[in-house]
Amino acid sequence: MKKSTLYKLSLLAASFFSTCTMAYSDPSKWIYDTGWKYDHAATSNDGRRVYAGQHDSNSAVNVCRHSNLPGKEVNDMCYVSYRGREIGAHYYKVLLTKFGDLQWNSRLHGPYVPGAKPNDIRSNAVIGGNEGFDVFICKGKHGHHTVVGKFVRGHGCYYGQGGREFLLKVSEDNFSVLTDKLEYHPR
Repeated sequence: MKKSTLYKLSLLAASFFSTCTMAYSDPSKWIYDTGWKYDHAATSNDGRRVYAGQHDSNSAVNVCRHSNLPGKEVNDMCYVSYRGREIGAHYYKVLLTKFGDLQWNSRLHGPYVPGAKPNDIRSNAVIGGNEGFDVFICKGKHGHHTVVGKFVRGHGCYYGQGGREFLLKVSEDNFSVLTDKLEYHPR
C-alpha cells in the first residue's frame, strides 16, 4: 500500500474512534431522569429545576431552553441568545433532575492553561441544544447577574442580557459548563 493510502486510513480510523469516545450527556435522551420538559407541564414529581444562581436578590436563575437553544429562566420567562440578540419567550422547556447529579464545573478538567485548545470541553458536559452542531449549557456573570447561555466550541459562552447577545471568551475562562456526574445516563 502507498504511504498516502495508509495515511488516509489512519486519519479515518482516528476520526472514527475519537467520535466514538465522546460521552456528552444529552437530557433529551435520558432514561432515568426527567431532562427537558415544558414549563407549564412540569410537576414536583418530575424533579427540581436546575439552579444556576441569582438574577437579583428576589429572582432565581434556572436553566431553560427555547427554539432548541439553552438559556436562563427568570420570572417565568426564558431568555436565549441568537444572532446578536436576546430573545424572551413565555413558552419554553426547563431542565429538570430528580437526582441532583448535575453540577457546574470549569470548561476543562483543571485550571485554564494559555494555549489550551479552544474546542476542548469536559466529556461529561450537558448538551443544551443545537445550532447545526451541539451547543453546551454554560453560565457566567454579567455585572451582578448570573447568566446562562450556550457554549460554542472555539468561541466561548454566548448569553443574552438586556436585549443583546454577549460573549465570555474561551481565552478569559470566566464561565463554567453544566456537567453530569451520573454514569447511567445513556449518551
